[in-house]
Amino acid sequence: MENKLEAAQQKNIVVRILDKITDISDSAMGIAMLAVALMTMYDVIMRHFFHAPTEWAYDICVYILIWYSFIVAGQALKDGHHIKVDVIINMVKGRPRVMTDLVAYIGVAVYSAMMTNYCFQVMATNFRMGARSISLLRAPLWIIQLGMVIGAAILFVQAVLLAWGKLKELAKMGLAPGRDIKDNPYIPLVLMIIGVVVGIFLFNLNAGLGLIVIVFSFMLVGVPIFASLGLVGSLGLFMMMGVNGLPQIATIAQKGVESYTMLAVPLFILAGNLLVEGGIGGELFDFCSKWVGHLPGGIAVATIVACAIFAAISGSSVATAAIIGVVALPQLKKYGYDTTLAVGLVAAGGTLGILIPPSTSMIIYSTITEESTGALFMGGVIPGIMMAAIFAGYAVIYCVKTKRYTKLERCSMGDRMRNLVVSIWGLLTPVIILVSIYTGFCTPTEAAAVSVVYALIVSLARGKIKPREIVHVTKIGNGSAGMIMMIVAGALIFGNLITITQVSQTLVNFVSEQQIPANLVLLIMCLLFVVLGMFLEVVSIMYITMPIVYPLMTSLGFDGIWFGVFVTLLMEMALITPPVGLNTFVIQGISKEPMARVIKGVLPFMALLALGLVILFLFPNLATWLPSQMSG
Repeated sequence: MENKLEAAQQKNIVVRILDKITDISDSAMGIAMLAVALMTMYDVIMRHFFHAPTEWAYDICVYILIWYSFIVAGQALKDGHHIKVDVIINMVKGRPRVMTDLVAYIGVAVYSAMMTNYCFQVMATNFRMGARSISLLRAPLWIIQLGMVIGAAILFVQAVLLAWGKLKELAKMGLAPGRDIKDNPYIPLVLMIIGVVVGIFLFNLNAGLGLIVIVFSFMLVGVPIFASLGLVGSLGLFMMMGVNGLPQIATIAQKGVESYTMLAVPLFILAGNLLVEGGIGGELFDFCSKWVGHLPGGIAVATIVACAIFAAISGSSVATAAIIGVVALPQLKKYGYDTTLAVGLVAAGGTLGILIPPSTSMIIYSTITEESTGALFMGGVIPGIMMAAIFAGYAVIYCVKTKRYTKLERCSMGDRMRNLVVSIWGLLTPVIILVSIYTGFCTPTEAAAVSVVYALIVSLARGKIKPREIVHVTKIGNGSAGMIMMIVAGALIFGNLITITQVSQTLVNFVSEQQIPANLVLLIMCLLFVVLGMFLEVVSIMYITMPIVYPLMTSLGFDGIWFGVFVTLLMEMALITPPVGLNTFVIQGISKEPMARVIKGVLPFMALLALGLVILFLFPNLATWLPSQMSG
């Protein structure tokens, strides 16, 4: 008995040590991303004011991003940040649900084990050869790739620990199949195997269809999206090239995250977190309430305006909905607003986070298509303002018609100006970002770094963040950023297979041969994206579809910048499309209202987004005029 107890204690110590290593690594990467912002800011100052740009900042920042992308993945898995398609698995309970979790973690473990192995092989080869980067720094490649090995190994360990926990839980519940199919733990595993076998058979007939079937076979049993894409991409390489094709996954994954443009994603998330921890969410809502709260439906209008302003800070729809929702929903309830309108308003208002720049969705689109990120950002300004106005207009009409609101007293100009002084630091952030990009003073990535430094200085100076809290604050967004970057790595492996099998070229040739009208193709694409939005989130949809859809749409004569803004508007619909729309889950969690009410609340806003798509189609200059006026 004592030996068993001692063994259990030793095991707990091992687990705690491994968890501590993961936590320390996560904290180190948060500080490293702050260092990236400071280095980039230094480079901007040296280039513009001293005409002496650095020769090292660009490369070091990209190398840190490679380390960051892989090392934060383990903590993100442990904390549940990696996104999965849970439409099916939420319907099952008991042993089948535990089995889906077990399969999911095994999937991650297999993928991360392969990644660890092949990253180590590439690193070891470069170490033996003394290979260096082709940049001015001539950095040893093995040091750059060491972060991938460490990160993939940490991810593997966490996946194994989580899988072991689920296996023990399943063993306690019993491993016998049972008579009731609803309580048979092996059903999810059998369905996945059947799906993979069918997909492999179809792959030999039609590569694109086969890949889709296999990907969804993994996703529908809960394997996180990044691992599903990576596993299917790896399987495809194995099927086409044998074992010799598998080492490519390491170099492809590195290429996916070795991007100065993608560096803007964790930087904008970090800037938003610094400002949120500095109390900016409440200040922005209070500012909007004092300026427009006296209007009919004024608190509802203030909610949309606050969402629009915060969207121009964070670049994240989920963050926008969460931060503004925490503040706005109690106020909407306090002043008698209809609950259905309130939850729909905040969920839809949050979607402005990916339309009004900076936009994570547009950064991803830019990375895949090589369209200008700055031009895409500017292209989203007017449509973003348009959608905010449409949302606010609907809220006013609804409130006036139902009379379910309390009209507030008009604030004096003195109160408004005093509130403006309090809120000015947050309000200046989107101005700094947009003006610096529009004038050509900064690239989007540099603007993200500037916003991080600005947010840090302001939060420290105002006493909203203490120096001892910096480590904690910098790692808050690692889960979200790490999730995105790992999807990027997995999607590049999957996308490489799409390129090899020439799926996009086949589709372009088919449309051309059949002489299908361009507008009909656009309509079909819209319907496809709406359906995908029922099951997947934005990052996954973009990486799965854009390598195929973008070449097709541009071959039909659609402008790449306009199409990027149009797709982003479609992605707004995905964020509130039942049953997977992330913003609906965020608002349901905050409001504690039944999901049915949240879905009912977002339906009118889906119709308004469809209206926005029609307007953008009829008047494409709404998205293309501002980018055409940019400097630099």
